Amino acid sequence: LFDWLRMLYSAMEYVVRFNGDTSETFNAAMGILTGDPASPMLWLLYLSDFELDPHPDDVILDGRRVSHLEQADDVALISMSLHGMQAQLHQFERYCDSIFVLVNVGKTLAAIHGPLPLALPPLILHHVPLRYVHTATYVGMSLTSVHADIFLPHYTAKADAARRAANATLSLASYTGLLPPSLALQLYRSHVDPHLTAGCEVALDIRPTAAHDLHDVQTAYLRRALNISRRSQLPPLYTETGIWPIRYRRYQLALRFLAYLLTDCPPLPYAALRELHNLSSTRAVPTWWTDLHLVGMALPVPVLLDVSAFPTQESVQQALSELSTSLAAHLWDAVTRSNRLPVLQYRTLRAVPQTPTVSDLKAVCRPRAYLYLPHRRQREALALLLFSEHPLAVEQLRRTPPIPREWRVCRFCRIRSAVEDEIHALLSCRSPLLSARRARFVAELSDAHPPLRRLLAILPIQAVLDVLLASELSGPLPMVADYVADIFEIYMNTPPLVITTQAGYDMLPLTTAS
Repeated sequence: LFDWLRMLYSAMEYVVRFNGDTSETFNAAMGILTGDPASPMLWLLYLSDFELDPHPDDVILDGRRVSHLEQADDVALISMSLHGMQAQLHQFERYCDSIFVLVNVGKTLAAIHGPLPLALPPLILHHVPLRYVHTATYVGMSLTSVHADIFLPHYTAKADAARRAANATLSLASYTGLLPPSLALQLYRSHVDPHLTAGCEVALDIRPTAAHDLHDVQTAYLRRALNISRRSQLPPLYTETGIWPIRYRRYQLALRFLAYLLTDCPPLPYAALRELHNLSSTRAVPTWWTDLHLVGMALPVPVLLDVSAFPTQESVQQALSELSTSLAAHLWDAVTRSNRLPVLQYRTLRAVPQTPTVSDLKAVCRPRAYLYLPHRRQREALALLLFSEHPLAVEQLRRTPPIPREWRVCRFCRIRSAVEDEIHALLSCRSPLLSARRARFVAELSDAHPPLRRLLAILPIQAVLDVLLASELSGPLPMVADYVADIFEIYMNTPPLVITTQAGYDMLPLTTAS
């Protein structure tokens, strides 16, 4: 292999072509091939003997000296003092000269994290003073020294990157038509989620507003993916897609990173973990380890980490289990307490009658079958129904100026006992137009699925709708979706009955005349 690489680099020739003219062939006597799979390993071998002499101001992590980090040809030197940093720069300069490596001094930056001296002393590399900056990026992480949250620019950069990726992904609709939710969610996971979660293992959401911009990008994308309005309820975005809220998602990845540290014990990160735990337990100072505890406690349903004891694989797995339980309980509580999600409430309480456990998460939060229906009209009808974004008066007349619920009377029945809600419109309204469509639906359903006719006849009316919506793609679900879409269309073609006074409501009959 080494003979082959030696031959590759010694025999390689180049030409330059510009404006139709081609240069003579020439050899390149320095550098490695960009993009070649062997190049990273060649660079690591070339730089493998780089080491700095110990210095009293070196960073010590659990007894391990850490004076420099390398990511390919990006090098970071670290010291606890300016004197120590200058000593490292002198050694680094001598080392690079000895192996014929050119340092890009113009791109080399200096930053101080901690109390600033009254005057910034110069740091010299190759006789050139380095430029001090308050914000810099290394290995994809942007750090600042002028804000209490050193990761503030990282959050901003990743929110912007996620927003650009989301807009680019959803802009495909202008060429292909609206993306099916299943494809939009797949693109979310591959193109948007990596930006929303980048660096979350290190940058914990300790500030209350830390993840707000990330949350806004996530919810905006999911609403557009499902073709739901900006004012839609938040819980169904997660219960219907299986996507975790970004705070939960980021905390889960941080806990999984902790599990990796305890399982594989990578030398530097594991030493940092032990040092952090020692600092928090002996000096009572805030560290990544204590922040991990505080972020878990700040979730809607808190997750407890014992910061006094060093973590174990078992304790982290327990925390991950409690996190799943927390998410299930949070979504369950948000749905069951909402006064705007009656259909979703019934389904949730049927699947999980009481406060969820870890095993209930898949029942509460998972991709729903209707998202995979073949026709857009079918998918959107059921989404509008479950999100309570439909054209029925119970939802439309709730907005400004709000009208009391009992006044949101069915536009067809026009009686005080008939609030125009989901159950009334789909299963109870006696309007000739709706009754005819309902009769056709029941007949088609009975022909295609005979057992359902007997089952539906004995169920309470709310349970009927729940059973129909719980069916699978191979069952009556497409038929149910077409029926819901037709009913909504009938309602949209007739203006709602708007009652604005008690007198107007009192004028309506109590029941339908026999």
